[in-house]
Amino acid sequence: MARILQSVLALLVATGLGATTLERLTVDQMVEKSTSIVRGKVLSAAPVQRGSLIYTVYRVQVAEWIKGVSTTSTTEVYVPGGVINGRRQSIAGAPALEVGGEYVVFVWVSPSGTPYIIGLSQGVLSVRMSATTAEAVLLRGPIEDAQVVDANGQPSTDSGLKLSLSNLRLRARQAVTR
Repeated sequence: MARILQSVLALLVATGLGATTLERLTVDQMVEKSTSIVRGKVLSAAPVQRGSLIYTVYRVQVAEWIKGVSTTSTTEVYVPGGVINGRRQSIAGAPALEVGGEYVVFVWVSPSGTPYIIGLSQGVLSVRMSATTAEAVLLRGPIEDAQVVDANGQPSTDSGLKLSLSNLRLRARQAVTR
């Protein structure tokens, strides 16, 4: 029995069952592809089920619309994965936002009107204040739980991201004027 279990586990690992592959996106690509870019604090997280898929819906108190315009003070983003009725779905590369955490989120709205984060974890940056410049710095650690490829599908590495909020604002303004 143990040998059968080991064989099944080896087969699952070898076939990459449940693996996620992400195309490495630059900041400019995320800015360009985003419907909106929002800076804000996560107010809540709630699971929802759509068909056989579970999503976590994060409600964000908007402090700033970096790209896009809205009169609403909150917005929602859907992230694949979550827990409903004791059933857990985990998606490699999907971000987990903390309630109370401050983030910049790159949002894409699907044709059905559902707002998703672009590039899964790539599209979520933590907001921290720089001790030396008193400016907001946006950070994302490297993606380690999903395979990352370049635009040609070749394996690539992701070393994380660090940029200033003012730099992101500038890039968003430039993208709108193109």
